[in-house]
Amino acid sequence: MKKFLLLMCLSMAAVMVVSPAYATELWDPHLAGVDIGLAAGALPPPGFYLVHDSYLAPTLNKYDLNGNAIPGIKIFGYVDITVLLWSTGLKFLGADYALALGQPFDYTSIRVPTGATFGGAPTYITGQQWGTFNTIFVPVILGWKCGDFRIKGAFSVAFNDAMSSPGNVEAINGPIAPSGNGTTMFTPNLGLSWLHAGWNISADLFYTWQTKNTNTDYQSGGQFAADYTISYTCGKWTFGLGMAQETQTSDDSFVVKGVYGSQPNTKANLFNMGPLLGYNFGPCSLMGVWEIPVGETNNGEVNCQRFFVRLVVPLGNPCPLGGK
Repeated sequence: MKKFLLLMCLSMAAVMVVSPAYATELWDPHLAGVDIGLAAGALPPPGFYLVHDSYLAPTLNKYDLNGNAIPGIKIFGYVDITVLLWSTGLKFLGADYALALGQPFDYTSIRVPTGATFGGAPTYITGQQWGTFNTIFVPVILGWKCGDFRIKGAFSVAFNDAMSSPGNVEAINGPIAPSGNGTTMFTPNLGLSWLHAGWNISADLFYTWQTKNTNTDYQSGGQFAADYTISYTCGKWTFGLGMAQETQTSDDSFVVKGVYGSQPNTKANLFNMGPLLGYNFGPCSLMGVWEIPVGETNNGEVNCQRFFVRLVVPLGNPCPLGGK
């Protein structure tokens, strides 16, 4: 059980990004499913841990609100995330204390038809962009233990420091998506887990507020997100099922016909689910998740399958605190 906790119970409140979204500007504040497979309520033993996620949304069509593919539009997305977690060994309010720092990187390739033709063939605007998303700092992660139950509370800030590749078009409806939304994000986080005899039943719950985008004067509504896990570890293998949920609780505000205000029917919703498979290599662990869309509205209407792989590497405990 101790090895299971060491390799699988890394839990962070880092909020990431993945898919273009109309009702949450271009990028969702939470990378859907990024914590699937983790024991959301638990912290690992004292020490430093490197967590690396590679998240892929392969080439896909863009869909309209009726679920019909829009001819000619193609989007490819990739997100790469590196997080450093320090489980300090200190106690606060009876809980283990940890903190984390994360830096997402994103890449998109987009093809948009111009509506014109050349030599009888349709023409397109195409572009690629790479860049860094908001740097994420999690100054407070507290984990409590109560028998087989684990509870974690955390708070994170995603700073407005995203940087896109040179020449990128910084516009909501531009042919190339910028790497960030031009906002600062604040996210409290609650993780709950039941861990028993290799079983992990977890829920990782987030709520995000964003500041207004000063470049576009666009204000995204608050968003609830959750990653759910049911998994079983047998020897070196872990297998199970995960689900990701994103539910926007308030409409966006932006300018329409010269008037700024809250706009109806701009709440984004997303539900994905799919299998997970992990393997314990000893000091390191590797897990893959395949997310299949169940439902999606006002979230880009992409309805695409998503894949991600997580590598967890314990880095030791070079500066122990708390007498551990």
